[in-house]
Amino acid sequence: MRGAEKILLVFCGAVIDFAWLYAWAAFSMIPLGRSGLPFADAAVIFVVAAALTRVHAGRGLTVIVVGLVQGMGLAATALRTIYIVSDTTIPFLDNRWFTGFFNASHSGAEWLGFAVALFWGSAFWLSGAFFTVRPRTHQKICSRFDLGLAAFFTLVLIKLVLSVKGGTFTGDTMTGPLASIFFFFGLIAVGMTRTGGRGSPGLVRGHRKFGVVIGFIFVVFASVTGLIAFFQQPLARVAGAGYGFLKEGAASVGTIFLWLIKFLYTPGQGKIRENPSGAGGGISGQFLPPDTAPWLETVGRIMAWVFGTLLGAILLIAVVGGAVFVVKRLFSRTKKAHGSSGRLPAANALLRAWRFIALLSGKTVRYLKVHRTAADIYRALAGWSKRSGIRRGKSETPSEFSCRLSGTFPSLRREIGTITEAFNREIYGEMTITGEEMALLRAKRRRLASPSLWPARLKTLIAGQITPRS
Repeated sequence: MRGAEKILLVFCGAVIDFAWLYAWAAFSMIPLGRSGLPFADAAVIFVVAAALTRVHAGRGLTVIVVGLVQGMGLAATALRTIYIVSDTTIPFLDNRWFTGFFNASHSGAEWLGFAVALFWGSAFWLSGAFFTVRPRTHQKICSRFDLGLAAFFTLVLIKLVLSVKGGTFTGDTMTGPLASIFFFFGLIAVGMTRTGGRGSPGLVRGHRKFGVVIGFIFVVFASVTGLIAFFQQPLARVAGAGYGFLKEGAASVGTIFLWLIKFLYTPGQGKIRENPSGAGGGISGQFLPPDTAPWLETVGRIMAWVFGTLLGAILLIAVVGGAVFVVKRLFSRTKKAHGSSGRLPAANALLRAWRFIALLSGKTVRYLKVHRTAADIYRALAGWSKRSGIRRGKSETPSEFSCRLSGTFPSLRREIGTITEAFNREIYGEMTITGEEMALLRAKRRRLASPSLWPARLKTLIAGQITPRS
């Protein structure tokens, strides 16, 4: 799958998760008489959560670090949600709105509206976070599309019942456009992906994907419209019969439930005997009958103490074990993605910048280095030939390499021969190179770096040069 197609698939998947969630959020705030999160703010929360999760996902970070990052994101989302729902005109970065909100008195209905808005704000954040780590396979895309389809169907059904049976019009204008957007991008995502290999996402090749998308949209809408128009009256009768059945069944179940409550909690049934002396008497003194033998009462007290101690030990072990498990889980590391170095993108960028600076510094130092021996000059010649596209073979002698290099660059035959001869005398002949000879070798070396040779070196680098086998 190409890069543009991956971006399109990610966008379609985000629309699938976001559309039905925002439709329900907008609809649930209408009965409370409050305006929920605006579309732009909800979308920003979803995108920021997805981007932040993408930063730390697959990095092998500890669970406590991931929890702190997500917790800070949820806290910022909660503050933004409260700011929007409170309808204040003070800027968001000014803390006066925060103190004014909590110092003011609010009714129970207002607190309920705030709680519902906070729930949906957290839902947008968590949805964006889970969207990032969820694989975009054909199976996952289809399951998310089915979930959104069920959510929209339930929402439309509720609005239909309210308008037909109760004569109540909610005034919700977001469900229709969001459903259309959901169907369009959802069907594109379903048509793009296919199951290939081990469930990896692929594409329906050629122009068939457009036929799949358009054909599926036409069939779905035509089928639903035709069924509703043809079965409108029978469906109305079935709905009325079902409503009556549910009403009678609920009444019967309610009667049985009330009878059970009265049977269990009628006064006089299963009373606990109180100690006549007014003393505590413990558990055994409350439940044992008055005419119980003293030895049996003693045994009952011992058993009560044993079972109480055992229960306390079990609770203590459970609490300590749970605390140890939670601490180990918080300080454990999340799963590292395959091929990931565990570093954040910013750290990778800084590392690449540092390596580039080190490489540039090394090149500068080698270029400005003063060559003091013939061996240094010859190493510079070997590096120059390597950058020109000619590498020295492992079994090739300096003289053989010099002949091959001179054949490629005939104009430099004298310089290459002089440097190679001085290297052989110094290394193999164990002779000392004088200062005048070193000055001549440095001049020959500077001749190799002349810009007039760049076209010939570039031609050799592009055309290539046969390197002898080692």
